[in-house]
Amino acid sequence: MSGARLASSGRGRDNARVSEPTFEQELAATLAARKELGPARDKELIAGFLDRIEHELDAHIDERIAARTPAKRRASVVHPGNLALCIPIIAVAGGVGGVVGLVATVIALTIVFIYAETNR
Repeated sequence: MSGARLASSGRGRDNARVSEPTFEQELAATLAARKELGPARDKELIAGFLDRIEHELDAHIDERIAARTPAKRRASVVHPGNLALCIPIIAVAGGVGGVVGLVATVIALTIVFIYAETNR
Protein backbone atom coordinates (compact mmCIF):
# COMPACT_ATOMS: atom_id res chain seq x y z
CA MET A 1 0.00 0.00 0.00
CA SER A 2 1.47 3.36 -0.93
CA GLY A 3 2.05 6.14 1.57
CA ALA A 4 -0.64 8.28 -0.01
CA ARG A 5 -3.21 5.51 0.20
CA LEU A 6 -2.21 4.74 3.80
CA ALA A 7 -2.58 8.36 4.84
CA SER A 8 -5.88 8.87 3.03
CA SER A 9 -7.49 5.63 4.18
CA GLY A 10 -8.52 7.07 7.59
CA ARG A 11 -11.92 8.73 7.74
CA GLY A 12 -12.41 11.99 9.60
CA ARG A 13 -9.42 11.96 11.88
CA ASP A 14 -10.01 14.89 14.17
CA ASN A 15 -7.52 14.02 16.86
CA ALA A 16 -4.32 16.08 16.79
CA ARG A 17 -2.22 13.30 18.35
CA VAL A 18 -3.01 10.82 15.59
CA SER A 19 -2.83 12.89 12.45
CA GLU A 20 -2.01 12.03 8.87
CA PRO A 21 1.43 13.73 8.89
CA THR A 22 2.49 11.43 11.74
CA PHE A 23 1.71 8.38 9.65
CA GLU A 24 3.39 9.89 6.62
CA GLN A 25 6.49 10.82 8.61
CA GLU A 26 6.70 7.33 10.10
CA LEU A 27 6.38 5.76 6.66
CA ALA A 28 8.95 8.11 5.15
CA ALA A 29 11.41 7.36 7.97
CA THR A 30 10.88 3.62 7.53
CA LEU A 31 11.41 3.84 3.75
CA ALA A 32 14.55 5.96 4.23
CA ALA A 33 15.90 3.41 6.69
CA ARG A 34 15.15 0.64 4.21
CA LYS A 35 17.17 2.42 1.55
CA GLU A 36 20.12 2.69 3.94
CA LEU A 37 19.93 -0.83 5.40
CA GLY A 38 18.76 -2.71 2.35
CA PRO A 39 16.06 -5.35 1.98
CA ALA A 40 17.74 -7.72 4.46
CA ARG A 41 16.23 -5.74 7.39
CA ASP A 42 12.72 -5.42 5.93
CA LYS A 43 11.04 -7.56 8.60
CA GLU A 44 12.51 -5.54 11.47
CA LEU A 45 11.68 -2.23 9.81
CA ILE A 46 8.11 -3.27 9.05
CA ALA A 47 7.63 -4.63 12.57
CA GLY A 48 8.94 -1.38 14.08
CA PHE A 49 6.73 0.72 11.82
CA LEU A 50 3.65 -1.32 12.67
CA ASP A 51 4.44 -1.15 16.39
CA ARG A 52 4.66 2.65 16.29
CA ILE A 53 1.44 2.95 14.28
CA GLU A 54 -0.31 0.48 16.58
CA HIS A 55 0.76 2.52 19.59
CA GLU A 56 -0.62 5.70 17.99
CA LEU A 57 -3.89 4.00 17.11
CA ASP A 58 -4.26 2.52 20.59
CA ALA A 59 -3.78 5.96 22.13
CA HIS A 60 -6.36 7.41 19.76
CA ILE A 61 -8.87 4.66 20.52
CA ASP A 62 -8.31 5.00 24.28
CA GLU A 63 -9.01 8.73 24.08
CA ARG A 64 -12.20 8.18 22.11
CA ILE A 65 -13.43 5.55 24.56
CA ALA A 66 -12.64 7.83 27.50
CA ALA A 67 -14.58 10.63 25.84
CA ARG A 68 -17.63 8.37 25.44
CA THR A 69 -17.60 7.01 28.99
CA PRO A 70 -20.13 8.95 31.06
CA ALA A 71 -18.99 10.47 34.32
CA LYS A 72 -20.02 8.45 37.34
CA ARG A 73 -22.72 10.04 39.42
CA ARG A 74 -22.88 9.88 43.16
CA ALA A 75 -25.35 7.54 44.79
CA SER A 76 -28.94 8.69 45.02
CA VAL A 77 -30.10 10.34 48.21
CA VAL A 78 -33.32 8.33 47.97
CA HIS A 79 -31.67 5.40 49.68
CA PRO A 80 -33.38 2.93 52.03
CA GLY A 81 -31.29 4.20 54.93
CA ASN A 82 -32.35 7.78 54.30
CA LEU A 83 -35.97 6.76 53.82
CA ALA A 84 -35.87 4.80 57.10
CA LEU A 85 -34.94 8.03 58.90
CA CYS A 86 -38.13 9.58 57.56
CA ILE A 87 -40.37 7.07 59.38
CA PRO A 88 -39.85 8.45 62.91
CA ILE A 89 -39.96 12.01 61.60
CA ILE A 90 -43.34 11.38 59.97
CA ALA A 91 -44.60 9.48 63.04
CA VAL A 92 -43.70 12.30 65.42
CA ALA A 93 -45.14 14.92 63.06
CA GLY A 94 -48.39 12.95 62.75
CA GLY A 95 -48.62 12.40 66.53
CA VAL A 96 -47.89 15.99 67.49
CA GLY A 97 -49.39 17.96 64.59
CA GLY A 98 -52.12 15.62 63.42
CA VAL A 99 -53.01 15.53 59.76
CA VAL A 100 -51.70 19.06 59.16
CA GLY A 101 -48.31 18.17 60.70
CA LEU A 102 -48.21 14.95 58.71
CA VAL A 103 -48.91 16.72 55.40
CA ALA A 104 -46.43 19.51 56.16
CA THR A 105 -43.72 16.98 57.02
CA VAL A 106 -44.28 14.90 53.88
CA ILE A 107 -44.15 18.05 51.73
CA ALA A 108 -40.98 19.25 53.48
CA LEU A 109 -39.27 15.85 53.08
CA THR A 110 -40.28 15.75 49.41
CA ILE A 111 -38.77 19.18 48.83
CA VAL A 112 -35.56 18.13 50.62
CA PHE A 113 -35.20 14.95 48.54
CA ILE A 114 -35.95 16.73 45.25
CA TYR A 115 -33.40 19.46 46.07
CA ALA A 116 -30.78 16.88 47.04
CA GLU A 117 -31.34 14.84 43.85
CA THR A 118 -31.07 17.84 41.55
CA ASN A 119 -27.86 19.07 43.20
CA ARG A 120 -25.83 15.88 43.18
